[in-house]
Amino acid sequence: MAGSIGSRGCRAAAGLALGLALPVSASTARRTPVVEAVEKALPAVVNIGTEQLVQVVRSDPLQRFRGEVFDRMFGEFLQQAMPPGYQVKHSLGSGILIDPSGYILTNFHVIERATAIRVTLVDGRPFTARLVAGDEINDLALIKIDAPHPLAAVRFARDGDLLLGETVIALGNPFGLAHSVTVGVLSARNREARSGNQTLFRDILQTDAAVNPGSSGGPLINIDGELIGVNVSIHQEGQNIGFAVPVNRARTLLTAWLSPRALGRLETGLDLAERDGRLVVARVGAGGPAAGSGLKPGDAVIGVNGLAVASLLDYHRALLGLGAGDEVRVACEHGGEAKLAAFRLAAIPKPDGAALAGTRLGLELAPPDTADPVRGGLVVRSVRTGGPAGLAGIQPGMRLTRIAGQGIASLDDVGALLEPVASGDRVAVSVAAIERREGFLIARTATADLTAN
Repeated sequence: MAGSIGSRGCRAAAGLALGLALPVSASTARRTPVVEAVEKALPAVVNIGTEQLVQVVRSDPLQRFRGEVFDRMFGEFLQQAMPPGYQVKHSLGSGILIDPSGYILTNFHVIERATAIRVTLVDGRPFTARLVAGDEINDLALIKIDAPHPLAAVRFARDGDLLLGETVIALGNPFGLAHSVTVGVLSARNREARSGNQTLFRDILQTDAAVNPGSSGGPLINIDGELIGVNVSIHQEGQNIGFAVPVNRARTLLTAWLSPRALGRLETGLDLAERDGRLVVARVGAGGPAAGSGLKPGDAVIGVNGLAVASLLDYHRALLGLGAGDEVRVACEHGGEAKLAAFRLAAIPKPDGAALAGTRLGLELAPPDTADPVRGGLVVRSVRTGGPAGLAGIQPGMRLTRIAGQGIASLDDVGALLEPVASGDRVAVSVAAIERREGFLIARTATADLTAN
């Protein structure tokens, strides 16, 4: 079960509960491998709708006046305040449930700059989602919904388990047509993704299964119903040429995003590593939570809290929902002998975001005024002369909106993102310069690559 996702007992029942199985009278000939693969994976596909507050710039004074009047009218009708000159833009995409607790993988561009994210399951149930993590370069993001019961989740294929020409299936919501199925073959592996003269990746998957707007973030699965990629784009100048981010790239990011440290600021005191298809203890931290558990380097971890694990991602998923003081029971093997160990998770103190912004970036940050019509980010109060931000041209009054591709809304966010940054590390930051002109707010955005102090 190496690298599998969605192996908990509720998953098989979830597909049947959704009524996706064919009637008993269906002939054997109709139950092709494609049908069976879709039955396995479709319950894990979700429809994602987002709302984004966008600025509308009207150059004509009469249009500007008319627009402001209509903004006020619609605001009164909807009984909600909306900054003048702004409108709500809606967009659609797809996502993949990767854990029964409601974690969903999608494309970063699907939820980028969204002020609201709404998820609809295959059975029609709607939920409001929140952003957990995102990676702009890999175009992947993780969002979370809170459902009252465990949900069906997709299974991951093994890294590199790809056959050129094998049947693949794209699932998604093209043009808002919910839970559509298209079939094709794996046309190519290891395609290059380029930006100008720079090669970003050399492992993108190509398929002739139809991928259309709205399919972004949906799964590309093999004939066993396992996730092999995340649909990301189509070739603008050709037909039946679609691309997907490979599953190994998604697995790497999810492993980091779902770690107890990143997700809940929890410490295990263990360093684990994947070796020869097994998960082994690499180090037990002296004085850490697991120090007295009996775990030793070289122990092969095979289960956590009753769930089988064979990878770091399995291990992190087994710890989801736990908090500081909760017990972690570990089943392991060493030298052919089985043993059990237990320890309790410990809380990690929150890092000082204000201090880290000052020492690492040379910035003094503050939350925006509550009356400020521009949402998100932190205001740059001052910039240290000769510091990383100052050398990049960042100035007081600008709005810091992203660090390492992730949106920030508080100094706690800044602290969490800068905590792992060491002196000399490169840090990508996004800023917005906001200008008030003739009753309008004009935002100019830029991204800078800073070298941390």
